[in-house]
Amino acid sequence: MKSFLSAGAAVAVLLGLSALAVASTPSPAAPSKECNKKDCPHECNKKDCPRLHGDSKLIPATPRAEAPSLGPVEAKVTVEVWSDFQCPFCARGAATVRQLRERYGDQVRIVFRHQPLPFHEHARLAAAASMAAHEQGRFWEYHDALFANQQALDRASLEALAGTLKLDVERFRRALDSSTWSNYVETEAAEAQRRGIRGTPTFFVNGKGITGALPLNVFTQAIDAELQH
Repeated sequence: MKSFLSAGAAVAVLLGLSALAVASTPSPAAPSKECNKKDCPHECNKKDCPRLHGDSKLIPATPRAEAPSLGPVEAKVTVEVWSDFQCPFCARGAATVRQLRERYGDQVRIVFRHQPLPFHEHARLAAAASMAAHEQGRFWEYHDALFANQQALDRASLEALAGTLKLDVERFRRALDSSTWSNYVETEAAEAQRRGIRGTPTFFVNGKGITGALPLNVFTQAIDAELQH
């Protein structure tokens, strides 16, 4: 009887593990010819790709007032950008943002938010450095330079970049040495987690989530729809 019960217990454990594995495996979705691995950075090949329908799982919120921004606060459309300076897809997203500014001008407000991913070793420091530049009124110049030099985001390179952009380098160093901007970035990361933002870049167009460095027309369609309201 003893050995029989042990065998039964082992079978129950195995069955439980199998059920857990099945439960944790996402159900396959029907493929869509409009979204495929060739042109979708998610490589999802799924019918519910956010490229096609937006990402309804993301939680919208009013962007924090002190976040770096371009365009008037009263603009009809606000595009909130969650990004990571070490992420290659975010560099593509930054190029898309520049195109949107060229196309829409002050009809659209761009708000930059930080989501340094944990496996990017220099991302948090680069984010704090961008805010140290923001302190001197040069966030967007520094932002562009960081994305243009993604392979050089260590402390020495960040300081050298500040010098190249003619920032007050001593003030820049003091800002990085203090906890002010590192705490700011940590607060950003915590908000991203609360709002269900898992990857970068992630965008909100008037609160409607779009995930990934998607083609320009995905954003223009969303923005045009908001401008027509």
